[in-house]
Amino acid sequence: MENQHEFGPWNKNPLNVGGEKDVLSNIMNISILNFKLDQNLTVIWANDDFYKNINYTKKEFESIFGDLYHYYKDYPKDFTVLSGNLLSNYEKGEASVQVTVRLPLKDKGFKWFRITATVTESEEHDVPIVYAVFSDVTDMVDKYKKTAKVCREKANSFEFMMEEYAGNIYISDMDNYELLYLNRTACETLKQPASSMVGRKCYEVIQGRTSPCPFCTNDIINDKEFYEWEFDNPVLERTFMIKNRIINWEGRRARLELSYDMYSTEYKLAKKDKEREVILRTLPGGFVRLDARDYETILWYGADFLNLIGYSEEEFETKLKSKCGYVHPDDYKKIIPVLDELKETNGSTVTEIRIIRSDGSIKNLTMTLCYVSEKDSWDGIPSFYSLGMDVTEERMEQERQRIALEDAYQTAKVANEAKTNFLSSMSHDIRTPMNAIMGMAAIAKMNTNEPDKVRDCLNKINISSKHLLSLINEVLDMSKIESGKINLMLEKIDLSELVENVADICKPLVAEKNQQLKMSVGRVRHEKVIADGDRLQQVLLNLMSNAIKYTPEGGTITFRINELSSAIDNLGQYEFIFIDNGIGMAEDFIPHIFEPFSRAEDSRISKIQGTGLGMAITDNIVRMMNGIIEVQSTLGVGSKFVVSVPMEIQNEEEMCDEELVGLPVLVVDDDQIVCENASALLDELGMRGYWVLSGQEAILSVINAHERRDDFFAVILDWKMPEMDGLETLKAIRKNLGDDVPIIIISAYDYSEIEEEFLEAGADAFLSKPLFKSKMLHVLQLFCTHSNLISSEYEEKNDADLSNKKVLLAEDNDLNREIAIELLQMEGIEVDSVENGKRAVEMFEASAVGDYGAILMDIQMPVMNGYDATKDIRSLNRVDAKTVPIIALTANAFATDVGKARSVGMNEHVAKPINVKHLIKVLQRWMG
Repeated sequence: MENQHEFGPWNKNPLNVGGEKDVLSNIMNISILNFKLDQNLTVIWANDDFYKNINYTKKEFESIFGDLYHYYKDYPKDFTVLSGNLLSNYEKGEASVQVTVRLPLKDKGFKWFRITATVTESEEHDVPIVYAVFSDVTDMVDKYKKTAKVCREKANSFEFMMEEYAGNIYISDMDNYELLYLNRTACETLKQPASSMVGRKCYEVIQGRTSPCPFCTNDIINDKEFYEWEFDNPVLERTFMIKNRIINWEGRRARLELSYDMYSTEYKLAKKDKEREVILRTLPGGFVRLDARDYETILWYGADFLNLIGYSEEEFETKLKSKCGYVHPDDYKKIIPVLDELKETNGSTVTEIRIIRSDGSIKNLTMTLCYVSEKDSWDGIPSFYSLGMDVTEERMEQERQRIALEDAYQTAKVANEAKTNFLSSMSHDIRTPMNAIMGMAAIAKMNTNEPDKVRDCLNKINISSKHLLSLINEVLDMSKIESGKINLMLEKIDLSELVENVADICKPLVAEKNQQLKMSVGRVRHEKVIADGDRLQQVLLNLMSNAIKYTPEGGTITFRINELSSAIDNLGQYEFIFIDNGIGMAEDFIPHIFEPFSRAEDSRISKIQGTGLGMAITDNIVRMMNGIIEVQSTLGVGSKFVVSVPMEIQNEEEMCDEELVGLPVLVVDDDQIVCENASALLDELGMRGYWVLSGQEAILSVINAHERRDDFFAVILDWKMPEMDGLETLKAIRKNLGDDVPIIIISAYDYSEIEEEFLEAGADAFLSKPLFKSKMLHVLQLFCTHSNLISSEYEEKNDADLSNKKVLLAEDNDLNREIAIELLQMEGIEVDSVENGKRAVEMFEASAVGDYGAILMDIQMPVMNGYDATKDIRSLNRVDAKTVPIIALTANAFATDVGKARSVGMNEHVAKPINVKHLIKVLQRWMG
C-alpha cells in the first residue's frame, strides 16, 4: 500500500506541449484538472487557473504532490467522497458526476468547490481518465451554513414558545396523521407524556376515533391563515375552540392545531369576541375606533369596514399603516375642528365625508362620531367610535336629478329664447319677400302700359315667391321633425343619378358666381342602394347650396363621395364630403350650427337670405338615417362638412363586358384625386387604368402607347385644365393619331355651350363629373364594336405565329387541363402543365429566363390559388418575373373579380368556358 502512495514520474499531457489547452482554458477563466482514475487519482495536467485557486505555483504543486491522495492528506474524508463518487458512477456506466468537496489551500485553510467531472477510456493510459472542471462555491456554502443556523435557532425559539403557550398545541403529519409534537399543556389535557403519543395517529389519541376526523381533512385548511371551528370532544367531555393551519415541520407537510377548552379564560373571551362580531355584522357599514391622541391611528375596526374602503387586512396594515389615510384630504381638514369640539364637549355628531378606495374610486359616507375619554375607556386610550354608511348611490341619484332639473330648465329657457328669436327672425324674413311681392305688384299695376317694366316686376315677384315658399317649407319640415311626424320612405335609388341631379341643380349657381366646382368619386363599389332618395338629396343640396352661398365669387368648392369598408353584410358605409374656401365660421359658433334658428353674427352674411333652419333639418335627417355629420371650419379660411350614412346595398353587381377586359384607358385631369379614383374604378372593371395630370403628358402617353403597339382603348379628358386645356389636348391627339382612339370629355360644369366646338374637334362623348363606375362602363361599352373593328383589321395585318412558343398552364381539373393542352398544341404551342398554384411558382422559378412566353393561371385551385401564385411569381428576384404575361382563366366574370385579377398583377382575364379564338387572340397580343 505504501508503494502505491509514492510519488511517481510526472505524466505530461501531449496537448500541453504546445500550450493550446492551457491558453484556451485560461482565456475561459475556468479551473481544469486532468487525472487518472487509479487508486491515488494521479494528476496528469492542470491549467494555471487551478493552481491560482489553491495558491500553489505549478512547480510547487508538482514537486510536493503527484496525485490527489497526497494533496488531500489533511482532508481524507473529502478524498474519499471524490474518489468514491467517481468509482461508483464509473462502475454503473455513468460517465459524468458532480460532487462538492473542499480544496486545501497552500497557507492552511480551504475553499469549497463544485466539481463537474467526466470519465473517459484512454488508449494512451492503462486506466480511465478524468476531466474535471472546478467552480468556487465557498460563498454559497457559507451562506447555506448561516441560513441553516438561523433556521435551527428559529425552530428552537418556535418550539420554546409552543411549550410556554397557555393552550393546547399539537402537530400531526397531513399525509399519515402521525403525531409529531405536543406541548406541555396538551400533554396535561390528555394526561399522557409526549413520548407515549408521538408517532401514533392523532385521531386515535385525541378523539378516540378509528378514522380521520372530517374537520381536519377538509380543503379549507391552508398555509395562509388559520381555520377556526368548535368541537365537542366526547372523550375529554368538553368543548374546544380550535384553530388549524398547515405548516412545514422538519420537511414534512403538517397540521398545526391550537385549542382552548370551555373552562379556560381564553375560551370565554373568544366566545365574547364572536358575539361582538355577530352584532357588528348587523351594522349597515363599517365600524372603527379612532385614536383621539393623534386623530389618525385606527385602533380597531369591524363590520364591513375593509370592504367599504376597498383594502384587504394586509393592505390596510402595510399600505395605510393602520391609519385613516383613506379619508379624502379636503374632508379630513374639515373634520379636524369637529373632532376638537367633540373632545371638548364629550359629545357625539353625524357628518358626511368622502373616502378614496384602493382602486382610486370615491365614495360618500354618512358617519356617526362619539367621543370616549381616557377615563371612561376600558384601556385608558381616548377614542372616537364611528359608524360609516355608504350613501354614494343616493348622492349620485340626487346629483342626477339636480342636473336633470337644471338641464330641463336650461332647455326650456333656450326653447323660449329660440321661439322668441324665431318669431323675430321669421317676422323679418317673411316680411322681406312679402314686401317685395306687394311692392312689385303695385309698381306693375301702375305701369301696365310698359310691358318691360311689368315683365321685370313679375320676374322679381316670382323670385320672392320662391324664396317665401322655401321659408315656409323649412318651417314645416322642422315642425314635422320636432313632432316626430316625419318618416323615411325607403326606396331603390341609384347614387350616380341622385348626385347628378344635385350637380345639375347647383351648376347654375356655381356658374353665376364664377366658382370652381371639383367633384370626384372614390372607391364606390356599390352605386345602387336602398334609402330615402328625396331626403338624402335634400341633405346634399342643403350642404352644397350652403357651400356655394358662403363662398365668395371665384372660390372653389369640392364634393367627394367615398364608400368605406363595412363589417356588416349588405350594408355599405358612404361618405359625402363638402369642402369650400369660403368665409368659414368662428370656433365658438360651430357647436351651435345645428341648433334651430341659429346664424353666425357676421356682417358678411347679413344680406344672405335664410331662416337658420337648414342645418338643423340636415342634422336631423342624417341622424334619422343612423348617420353622423362632422364639421371643421376656420374663420376666413373655409369649411369642411362630412356626412357618413349607412345604406342597404342592392345586390346588383356590375357585370364586366369581356371585350373590355385588359384594355388600357388613359384618364387626363389636373385633379390627382379624380385621376386616382377613376383609374381604381377602371381596374375594378378589369381594364387597365392609367392617368396623367396635364395635356402635354397626355399627348406623350398616347404617342408612346401607339409606338409600343399598346394603344389606349379610350382617353377620358377633362375640359378645364391649366396651361393646355381639354380642347387643345383633343386637337393635338387627333393630329398625331387621327380618329382611331375614342376621346370622352368630362366636366363638372354645364358643357352645352362648348359641346359643338368639342365635337368638331373630334370628341366622341361627354360625361358629367363625378365619375361613377357605372357611367364610365356604360360609355366605354358604346365603343366596344368600333374598337373591335379596328382591332380585327390590325389582327388581320399582324396575325402573329405562335408555333414554337411555350406557355405554363396551371389548372387543377384534369379534364379541363387535358382540353386546354390539346387546343394549345393544335396551334403549335408547347405546354407545361401543373395542378396548383404552388407548383406553378416552383416550375416558373426553375425555368430559364424567357423560357415561358405566358402563364395561363386558373383562379380556384387547391394548395395555392391563382391570385397568391401570381403575387409570388411577381415577387421573384429574376428579370422576367415582372414582365411575363399572366392570363387569368376563371368562370367568374364580375367586375370585382376582373379587378382583383388586375390588382395582383395579372395582365388579362379570359372567362370559362374558353373561347379558343379569343384565347389565341389574347396570346397573340401578349406573345406575338
